[in-house]
Amino acid sequence: MRTAKMLLPMLGVVLWFGAAQLRAQEEPPEETQYREDYERYQKIKEVKDPMRRADELIRFLRERTRSRLEPNVATDMLYILQDLDKASKWDTIVAQAGRLIQVRPRIGETYYFLGRALKEQGKVPEAMDALAKCYVIKNPVSSKAKQFLDYIYKGARGNLNGLDALIQKARNEIGQ
Repeated sequence: MRTAKMLLPMLGVVLWFGAAQLRAQEEPPEETQYREDYERYQKIKEVKDPMRRADELIRFLRERTRSRLEPNVATDMLYILQDLDKASKWDTIVAQAGRLIQVRPRIGETYYFLGRALKEQGKVPEAMDALAKCYVIKNPVSSKAKQFLDYIYKGARGNLNGLDALIQKARNEIGQ
C-alpha cells in the first residue's frame, strides 16, 4: 500500500508531461509561436529596470515582426516613454523613441513623445516634424499633437502660414 501511495504522484507527473507533449505535437505552428512569444513577453514584463525592459521590448519587436503580441509590446514601450516624459528625461525619450521608430515607424504616439522631448531640448523644427508625423498617422493622440504643433508653429513663425506644407511633408515621409 505504501508503495502505491508513492507511485501514484509519480504516475500523475508522468501522465501530465505526456499529455503536454501530445498537446505540443497537435498544436498548429502559429499557436506554438504564439505560446513561445507569450512566454517571452511575460519574462520581459518581469524586468524591473525600465531601460533594460525597453531593450528587451525593442529586441522582441525586431525579431518577431509578425507576432500577435506586437500591439501589447508596443503599448508597453509607450508606457515607458510616458513615464520618462513624466520624469522630464528628454534625452532618454529621444533615444528610446528613435529606437522604436526604427523598428515600428507607424506607431504615431511615439512621434508625440519625441516631439515633446525635442521641444523641451529647444529643437523646435525637429519637434514640429515629429508632431506633424504623429498627426498624420491617425492614433489616439493625433488631435493633441495637432494642437501642440499649431501652438509651437505659431510661436516660432508668428502665424500658421506654411503649416500645411509641413504636414504634407510629413505625409510624404510617412507614406500616407
